[in-house]
Parts: sequence; structure tokens; C-alpha cells
Amino acid sequence: MRLAAPPKLVWDTLTDYERLREFMPGVSSSRVLERDGNRLTVEHHGEFDLLFFARPVRVRLAVEHRPFTTIVARSLPRLADGSASTLRDFSGRYELAVVRDGEVRLAYDARFELAEPLPPVIGPLFGTMAMRSAIRADFEALIREIERRRAAVPRIERSR
Repeated sequence: MRLAAPPKLVWDTLTDYERLREFMPGVSSSRVLERDGNRLTVEHHGEFDLLFFARPVRVRLAVEHRPFTTIVARSLPRLADGSASTLRDFSGRYELAVVRDGEVRLAYDARFELAEPLPPVIGPLFGTMAMRSAIRADFEALIREIERRRAAVPRIERSR
């Protein structure tokens, strides 16, 4: 996706973990548990809306920031309270690149496996489509938040 937004604004939105629940559908809580320079441990709780039902999501992530260019996240086996994650495996990556002054290319790639498979009727027929749709909805919500924040920045600051 190409965005007419300053790289810092895009970066600040992507890394605003504590406020994700305000603009990402299905995220009920997100918090930074630990921060050591550019390495963080982040925990998310929420749900995926999959066709006719919602699937709970609870995951703790090891996140690495490469400021203004890359965010890499991978799931950790257990949550902070010791309970199991609802994702058996997750890896995700955001990449930002300045295409030209005032325009950023944002790419996202994620791979994951649920700890428990989808119900037999849903999984084989609609599982991949439903999961892609849920991830797309989250990415589109993120883009809307970036655009909202960009519109809120005075015109003079946008040109920097």
C-alpha cells in the first residue's frame, strides 16, 4: 500500500501498541510487557470475526523494531500469565520504504497457525478466505488510522 504520509507518522501508528484497541477491530487489549531498546514483548487479546462466529485470540509476541523501516514479530509459546496462546505459531513483518518525499510504501506479511483448528464445516471450505478477510480488515483499519492522524497534522508539519 502506498500512503501519502510522513514516515514518522506511519511508524508511530504501527508502534502505538497501547492504543491498538481504539482503531483495530477485534483487539480488546494490547500492552507492552517489556521493552529493552528496540526489542519488546507485547501481548494482544481480542478476537477474529470469522463468517458466523468469533474466534478468541490471545498471543504474546517478541517484537523487534528497526526504526522507520521494519517491525518483525513472532509468537511466544505462553502468555504472561502462563496460559497458552491461541496461535500455535505466528510471524509477521511490516516494512516501510520512502517512495518519494511525503509518500511511504507499507508492506505487511503474516503467517500463522491457530492452536485449535477451525470447525470442520468452516475450516476446509472457508477457513483461508475468512482468515485473510479478518487480516485485511485489520490492515485497512490501520490505514484508516494513519490517514486520520495525517489529516489531524497541520499542513506545515505534513510537508516536513
